[in-house]
Amino acid sequence: MRITIDGPAGSGKSTVAKEVSKRLGIPYLNTGLVYRAFAYVCMQEGLEDERDILRLFERPPHVVPQVGETLVYYQGKEISPLLSSEDVGRVASIIASYPSFRERINEFFRSLMNHKQFVAEGRDAGSFIFPDADIKFFITASVEERAMRRYKQLKAQGIEITYEDVLRALVERDERDKNRPLYPFLPPKDAIVIDTTNLSVEEVVERVLSQLREYNRKL
Repeated sequence: MRITIDGPAGSGKSTVAKEVSKRLGIPYLNTGLVYRAFAYVCMQEGLEDERDILRLFERPPHVVPQVGETLVYYQGKEISPLLSSEDVGRVASIIASYPSFRERINEFFRSLMNHKQFVAEGRDAGSFIFPDADIKFFITASVEERAMRRYKQLKAQGIEITYEDVLRALVERDERDKNRPLYPFLPPKDAIVIDTTNLSVEEVVERVLSQLREYNRKL
């Protein structure tokens, strides 16, 4: 089964997707983490020109989707733990606005998961990366709740930042991503939407699994 779980930052999509992957025993692809990996490499190499960034696909970061986690390596070293900063997220959002980069990375994702079962999570996994996925979910929450979740996550990682800065960054990214002329950030038309504002992780996971059971019964 090919499952996509999309949503804005802080909606809880990563936590839910990881758990669904574990419950089903199939690989988990965090597409946002891969965007961040390319952004991290751009920052390390000082790449800003779109043509230079596209050359990264000649020797891209090595992505390993596993049950419950996605690992990313570059030049033989795992960089997954280095990708959660707001600076990396900002650069990821910028390079994601380049149409040619989006086309190449979407091809990269499809090649990576070709003929495999997966739980793919991101901001457009169901709309643009895997539009033919078997079942699609869109996980959302109020922007204030999303900012608080992200703030707590960053603080737990030892990153010094204020709630106000996180909220401002989320609002700015939401607006930038929704207003892209190409690949705008919108829920897939055929996605099942779940608002997680007042739900626990377990409640959201159970709703997703319930929908999956219903889908399988109809096959």
